[in-house]
Amino acid sequence: MSLPRLTPLHFPPWWGALRDRLDRLRTRWRDRGDLTVTTRIREGQDSRRFLDPETLARFGLTPLMARRVVEGYISGLHRSPFRGFSVEFADHREYVPGDDLKFLDWMLYARTDHYYIKRSEEETNVRCFILLDRSASMAFGTGRLTKWDYACQMTACLSYLMIKQQDAVALGLFSDTPTVLIPPRGRNQHLHTLLRTLIQYPPSGPSKVGESMRILLQRIKRRSLVVVISDLQDDPEETLRGIRLIASHNHDVLVFQVQDPAEIDFHFTASARFRDVETGEELEVDPATIRETYQAQIRALTDFYRRGLSEAGIDYQPVNIRDPHDRTLEAYLHRRMKLR
Repeated sequence: MSLPRLTPLHFPPWWGALRDRLDRLRTRWRDRGDLTVTTRIREGQDSRRFLDPETLARFGLTPLMARRVVEGYISGLHRSPFRGFSVEFADHREYVPGDDLKFLDWMLYARTDHYYIKRSEEETNVRCFILLDRSASMAFGTGRLTKWDYACQMTACLSYLMIKQQDAVALGLFSDTPTVLIPPRGRNQHLHTLLRTLIQYPPSGPSKVGESMRILLQRIKRRSLVVVISDLQDDPEETLRGIRLIASHNHDVLVFQVQDPAEIDFHFTASARFRDVETGEELEVDPATIRETYQAQIRALTDFYRRGLSEAGIDYQPVNIRDPHDRTLEAYLHRRMKLR
């Protein structure tokens, strides 16, 4: 079951004068109040448009905690797989000659008459890899923003948040194959590099999520927090296998599925020709006759991803691009804090 990447092509008011010549299309414009569709993303070289100061002020200090133990290299806000003696208590081990006596638990010695060393869990920095789908279907939208515009704003806010809390963030863009992977860094200047990359590589090409995940996984050397932002409009089985493969390498994986309301509800009213924005394939459709079937398939697809990803311990979050991205992220980050 595959969700079609189709963009409606409505005909202009002068369609009646050309009806005889275009009879083979057998399509009429029946309702001028239908949805306005765009596949044109926002343009401009100013990367600051992805970062709204009011948005950042709302949740810029909210810690994005990794629920799993992840590797890092500097003191930060996250649990480390390495045992240390500096922060949070972990467990005890028996004393062996040569251990530093300052780490002896004297209170435990008083109760047991045995020597034990206190061990604690150090806090460390998270390496976050944001893997963003830039296939042509991401340029679809029926409102002010396309899915690509919305995903870029999410990416910018997440990157800002990670760097704000002294974490390292990387950016990977993919369509049929990975286009670019910016290595993880934690400096403020790195944020501008990521935003410029989003401008330089607009959506294009077909989508192969599963294959791209397998290739990008080879570039993620240490256990990390991996955030996948995509509309997941590819073969569901192959997509699920690719994402689950990342989780099987002990990475903490989050999946945001960005969708336009029209893709969820299919509230088109006029008969129209729909075009696959990735393959160019066209299909004449009367939305009223297929709406219920389409909505049922969308619900089944969402349930398929939710069930398959949750079984692998992966967080799955469907996102409606009409919802303010700051509220979407804020609610989700608070939920992860509670899980933490």
